[in-house]
Amino acid sequence: MDDTININNSDLSRYLDTLPDTDYRQGVKDMLTDLVNHAVTNGWTLRHLAQRINVGPTTMHRLLKGIYTAPAKPHLDKLDDLCGMLALRRANAGRQAYVPTQLGRYIQQVAQLTHVNQYASMLVGKTQWGKTTALEEYVRQHPGTAVMVRCPVTTSPSRVLYRIAATMGVSTSGKVDEVISRVCNALSSEHLLIVDEIHQALECDKMGRKCVEQLREIYDSTKCGLLLVGTPVLADTLHSNVRWRGMLEQTSKRSAAKIFRLPEDIRTEDIRALWTSYGYPDPDRAMLSQLRELANNSGFGLTTKRMQAGLTAARNAGVPVTWDYYLAAEAKLHEMEQGLLQEQV
Repeated sequence: MDDTININNSDLSRYLDTLPDTDYRQGVKDMLTDLVNHAVTNGWTLRHLAQRINVGPTTMHRLLKGIYTAPAKPHLDKLDDLCGMLALRRANAGRQAYVPTQLGRYIQQVAQLTHVNQYASMLVGKTQWGKTTALEEYVRQHPGTAVMVRCPVTTSPSRVLYRIAATMGVSTSGKVDEVISRVCNALSSEHLLIVDEIHQALECDKMGRKCVEQLREIYDSTKCGLLLVGTPVLADTLHSNVRWRGMLEQTSKRSAAKIFRLPEDIRTEDIRALWTSYGYPDPDRAMLSQLRELANNSGFGLTTKRMQAGLTAARNAGVPVTWDYYLAAEAKLHEMEQGLLQEQV
C-alpha cells in the first residue's frame, strides 16, 4: 500500500535511501537525488517541493518513490528544469570562493583551447570530478563570451535549444527554426558554448543523436567554440557504437575528435588546496589516507560538502575547525543520506 501518512510535511531525506532502487534510469536518479539534497538543505517539505511544479504532495511522493502510475515524463521534465534553475542560482549566488586546483586549471585550459581555437571538443571525466565547478568559474571569468547549459536528463533538440536561448537572454517564443535563428545570430566566433552532462543524450538514443546533430549545426553556422562535457561513457560510446560514431562523423572532421580525458586519480596537492582553503590543519597520516580514499571514490563534490559541513559546525561552536568536526559532519551526513532522522543535524 502506498505510504501517504503525514505526507504533506514529511522529511524529504527519507527518499534518498529509496531513489537508487527505483526503475528510473541513472540520469533521472541523479537529478532527483540532487534536487532532494537541495530541498533537504533548504528545509523544504514534500509540499514545498510539489508546489514548485504545480502538483500535489501525493503525486510528488509517488514520483520520488518511482510508483507513479500515470505518465511520469512531463513531471520529471519539470523537475529537471527546476534542478537546472537551482544549479544556476547556486552558481551565481553568494558561495564559497572557488578553490583553484591543478585539475581545475587543466579543465579551464581545455575550455580556453576550445574557445580560442574554435574547436568542437569533448571533455570526459568521472562524476563529481570537478568539471562543472571549474567550468562555471571559467564562464564567470569570461562574461558575455562563454555560455554554459546543462543537458536535460530527457534530452531533445528543442529542450537543449531553449536552455541555450534562455541562458543567453534570447526569446524562446515561436517555432524551433525561429529560435535556432535567434541563437545563431546571438552566437559568434568569439563565443564558447559549453554543454554539460551531454552523456545524458546517449540514453535518449535517436532524440539524443538529433540533439548533438543540432549542436553541430549551430557550431557550423556560428563558428563558435563547442565543448561537450560528460562522463567516460561518452567517449566509449563514440568508439564502440556505430550509430553514434557515424552521426558524429562530420563533427569529427571539424576537430570534435579532440577528446580530453581527466586523470583517474585526484592528486594529494589538490586535496591540500581544499583543506587549506577551508582552514583545516594539516592532517596526520591516517586522516590523509581517509581523505584520499573519499576523494578518489566520490570526487571533489562530496569531499567539499563534508569540509563545508565541518567548518560550519566549528563556526557555530565558536572554535577553530579541526578534523574532529569533519569526521562528525561525515557521520551526520552519512546518516542523513541513509534517511535517518536526528534530533540535531
